[in-house]
Amino acid sequence: MQKRGLRLPMVLLLPLLAGAADGAKPLPDDTRRNWVLVSDRQQIQVFQQGGGESGFAIHATTRFPLPDEYALVALLDDYPAYPGWLHFVTSVQALKPAEDGARNLRLVTRLPWPLHDREALLESRVVQTPTPPPGRVTVALTNRPDLLPPDPRYVRVPHLRGSLTFQRAEPGQVRVDYRLHLDPGGAIPDWLARLLLRDAAHFTLRRLGESVRQPRYQGHYYSSLDLRGPGRPPGVENVTKPQ
Repeated sequence: MQKRGLRLPMVLLLPLLAGAADGAKPLPDDTRRNWVLVSDRQQIQVFQQGGGESGFAIHATTRFPLPDEYALVALLDDYPAYPGWLHFVTSVQALKPAEDGARNLRLVTRLPWPLHDREALLESRVVQTPTPPPGRVTVALTNRPDLLPPDPRYVRVPHLRGSLTFQRAEPGQVRVDYRLHLDPGGAIPDWLARLLLRDAAHFTLRRLGESVRQPRYQGHYYSSLDLRGPGRPPGVENVTKPQ
């Protein structure tokens, strides 16, 4: 199946190996010093640090088979499906894009009773690091709480900075790193916030790996993208970038 018109949503691999926005700064690639391993199951590791006034930081990593890289693009282009793999997220709304091409989003997060649901307003930028091989693509997320007027139904997240990084591992596999530093706002005990973040990171990566293998995301091809990896139909020539 070939697709030519591709809208570019929030967490998009558009240029998985074909070019990306400049100027965004993803979270630093740390050495996990002072990080505490809080979960190691189903080939997903979750590390945490911080708490209290410093906010909470989380780093989760996994790898999974990806024989068709265009399947990941198709999944990330499917806004209604986001709540199916973004744990605790009940809706994702695209807002007016920034003038420089960044994507603006509104995410609503439903938390267990008696906690209040959260609302996050985010700016998303795609950053490509082509070297060293095999290169990687990072979706950098920055909090933009003033994009919309306050909504009394939700607690607006006052601070958030995060990233979702995709990098080819061995042939037919992708490594995914999910990082988040945030102050969730409102009154949440530290122990409960750590528990919720641990589960959110684990289940988000697990469901991402499961969702991308669904049949509806297989066999797509976007002629405007040359991912230079598995999934390109036989006989298709490399896409030439516009000058």
